[in-house]
Amino acid sequence: MYFFTYETDLPGGVGFSHFSPTHLIWLAAIAVFIVLLSKWFSRKSEETQRRLSKALAWSMCGILAAEHMILLVTGHQTIYQLPLHLCTLMPVVCLIFSYTHWDWAGQTIYSLGIVGAALALLFPDWNRYPQWNYMNLTGFAVHGGLILYGVWQLTGKTVRPRITAMWKPVLFLAVVVPPIYLFDRFFGTNYFFLMRGSSGSPLQILAEQFSAAYLLAYAVLVLSVMVIEYLPWLGKRRNK
Repeated sequence: MYFFTYETDLPGGVGFSHFSPTHLIWLAAIAVFIVLLSKWFSRKSEETQRRLSKALAWSMCGILAAEHMILLVTGHQTIYQLPLHLCTLMPVVCLIFSYTHWDWAGQTIYSLGIVGAALALLFPDWNRYPQWNYMNLTGFAVHGGLILYGVWQLTGKTVRPRITAMWKPVLFLAVVVPPIYLFDRFFGTNYFFLMRGSSGSPLQILAEQFSAAYLLAYAVLVLSVMVIEYLPWLGKRRNK
């Protein structure tokens, strides 16, 4: 009934709350899906793994393209619905990595893509939509796909996390974040959640606690999470 309905035209109460039974079912289904497909992926040849990775990257980009086509056709493609969030840029990074295996892209997928998608799934900002709405389906599909893609690259050892390479995703952020921040400031948008935290998420708490120092606290949090992500791999390299 509300499949193509945009959030501004939805009646109240048709969405879902964070960690409600509906949300938990989505999370469990995605987790099972990732585990099963990763086991299946690990049994494939290297060439087949490359083809599957390309197919998944193209699928995520295709899903986002379809979403924006729907927004355009329904008259809701506005400056607030551009693909400028981290998790809408990451499918393009995945696509680049699928064809180049550039290390900066692989490190970025591991350190930013997986955890960013996981946090988005835990605290979705599209939960105002009903279950059978294209925005809800796109949100879960793309973010689940990003985690799956990252796990596949770890499984196939095409991405090898190294703390000495952490500067590469940091440089990615240094290049991407400033222009998006200026865009947010000028147009009143909130891409990368640089102006305020997503409702109900840890970033909202961070914004409330640190107020004017929100961006500094945000940066410290991101760097801390990245270090934590790389530490287990540092131990493995030493043991090796």
